[in-house]
Amino acid sequence: MNTFLKGINKAPDITYRWLRVNDTTIKKEHFPAVKNAVDVKITGEKFLNIEEMKKSEYLYSSAPMGTEYRAYVEKNRKKQTTYTITETPDIPIRLEYFLQEETIIESEKLVIEEGVQATIMYIYKGCGTQFQVREVLVKKGARCKLFKVNLLANNSLAVTEVIVKAEEGAAVEVIHVNMGEEIAVDNINLNLDKKAVGNITGLYLSGNEDEIDMNYTTVFHDKESAGSIEARGALLDKAKKVFRGTIDFRKGASGAAGSESEEVILLSDEVKNVAVPIILCGEDDVKGEHAASCGRIDEDKLFYLMSRGLSMEESKKMIVEGAFYPILDKIPDEELVKEISSIIQRRLA
Repeated sequence: MNTFLKGINKAPDITYRWLRVNDTTIKKEHFPAVKNAVDVKITGEKFLNIEEMKKSEYLYSSAPMGTEYRAYVEKNRKKQTTYTITETPDIPIRLEYFLQEETIIESEKLVIEEGVQATIMYIYKGCGTQFQVREVLVKKGARCKLFKVNLLANNSLAVTEVIVKAEEGAAVEVIHVNMGEEIAVDNINLNLDKKAVGNITGLYLSGNEDEIDMNYTTVFHDKESAGSIEARGALLDKAKKVFRGTIDFRKGASGAAGSESEEVILLSDEVKNVAVPIILCGEDDVKGEHAASCGRIDEDKLFYLMSRGLSMEESKKMIVEGAFYPILDKIPDEELVKEISSIIQRRLA
């Protein structure tokens, strides 16, 4: 296996090198051919002002995916697009990609204008490789829900960097669902201005010898901002997962409040589970908390469900889905939730 992208997705504050959790390296023998364009089905396109940019200066990120990754995207992307939403859509805007042994390399900027409320969903299906740098500017007083749903299967690779800036009084929620197979590398950096509110939520299910590497960071730049990071998942077979979660209180962010948590269900003795919760603090008057938990399915819950006539496998599926549904319930698309549920059922069979 050749080294492809080395030392990417680095934590904003590193720990001992010998632990091998500070960053990740992608190794791959080959990738599908890069296509000039991969078909995308857009619902609600009339609410998007779409322009092609020649060059972009990246929004600030305290823990970017890495210079090597950005250089690869800049060299190989076919275009750079700006999507601007100037009025509140009456439906969620949905961009659905279907890959057929293809590689898609994207770079885009999403701008939510002042006072606008919008829900945007990116959905990836099929089989292939996806590289993405997505910048999101949520202007003063705007509201944005941003979903990415990775359903890629069979030897696929999904690498995503998302940089979000929420201006004064804005509110943003970033939700990433990773149900794809093989490798997923996820980087989300959320920056909060005065009285801005932001939440990052990650949901994942990994099996076989899948790998998922997450690096979620919320930076509190100004007074009375509030944010949270939450991750939930399940690991089975020989899957490997690394979760880095950081809440970073900068000087001047007095009155800010932040929290981070992760809950993971271990369904095999052979999985590898790593959690690296970090709190950075440059301001006195703040409130920060973190928690991480992992373990097997509760035996009492299993016993209760099996005593009601369910098999052990049926009981396990019900418990895992029950842990996932608080996040799945946020997705404003019933058919998509059903599709995700069917994937959960299949992978837990």
